[in-house]
Amino acid sequence: MAATKKKEKKNAMAVINQHIKTGEFAKIYLLYGEERYLVNQYRDKLLSALTDKDDNLNFMKFAGNGIDTSELLAFCNEMPFFADRRVVLVENSGLFKSSNEDFAKKLVEIEDTSVAIFVEMDVDTRYKLFKAVDKNGEALDFATPDEKMMVTWVKSLFRADGVATTDTAIYKIIEAANMDMNCIKNEVDKMISYAGDTKQVSEHDVDLLCSQDAESKVYQMIDFIIAKQKEKACSMYHDLLENKESAIMINACIMRQFNKLLLVKMALSDGAQDASLAKIAGCPVWAVKNYKAQCRGYSMAQLKDIVENCQDMDYKLKTGQVMDNAAMEVMIVELCEMQ
Repeated sequence: MAATKKKEKKNAMAVINQHIKTGEFAKIYLLYGEERYLVNQYRDKLLSALTDKDDNLNFMKFAGNGIDTSELLAFCNEMPFFADRRVVLVENSGLFKSSNEDFAKKLVEIEDTSVAIFVEMDVDTRYKLFKAVDKNGEALDFATPDEKMMVTWVKSLFRADGVATTDTAIYKIIEAANMDMNCIKNEVDKMISYAGDTKQVSEHDVDLLCSQDAESKVYQMIDFIIAKQKEKACSMYHDLLENKESAIMINACIMRQFNKLLLVKMALSDGAQDASLAKIAGCPVWAVKNYKAQCRGYSMAQLKDIVENCQDMDYKLKTGQVMDNAAMEVMIVELCEMQ
């Protein structure tokens, strides 16, 4: 018996770009996926190509749970008024979290002069409604681009405004924003505004301006620990305490990071390549070199001891056996002084 050929995943961006280029549109679009920046961007591109959102006669929007599907279908089954088509936008309806078989059957039968665009956070691909759209329209999954595509995109954002920067600065922005395109775009816009007439963004500018959550600041403190910069590590620790961050959270981050270093060092000893190391560390491939460099400063035994000490500290902090803030600072100093 011949094996069933796996359906090739569509390039969501390429599909919509091609439809806009040719002017040949599907009757139904479902836009979903983890990268909300792309979902929203391509929603807007579709709408701009299909309709005037101020045209109350030929455009209608539904949002949220509990929408009236009969009203939606009725709108789609009326002929456009002095326009090429009727367009309906449905956002975060929750319709694709269940089968909705009756609605699925009626949706695929709407007039050819109508286009329905669904933008959803939660989609279950097993259900009838999803399968009906996938078969009769376009179900498009917008995934986060890989790091190579992300770097290329960020470079294009700076280039569009004539601002020069470095690859390292770009990597710092992407890492600080946790690969979230909305956050990255906001950070890049901030950098471009800051650059002003100089048209230059340096790594120092990124360190100065890039928004960081508490956990990011902890990992910056850990970088100081690994670099044996005791004063900077302690200063960062005090800043975190002033911002009401708990010693338990800080210790947990230190333990997590040194455990990653331990796993990376073990994998390196077995000859693992960068792609495998990236999966172990949970980081982009381009960030693996930092982990490899940090591993060199420790033996396997030292990393195991640090992780065990963090585990012991976690227990003592949670059971009240130590004065949390002071105990953590002593441990940070000891880590910085480790030979």
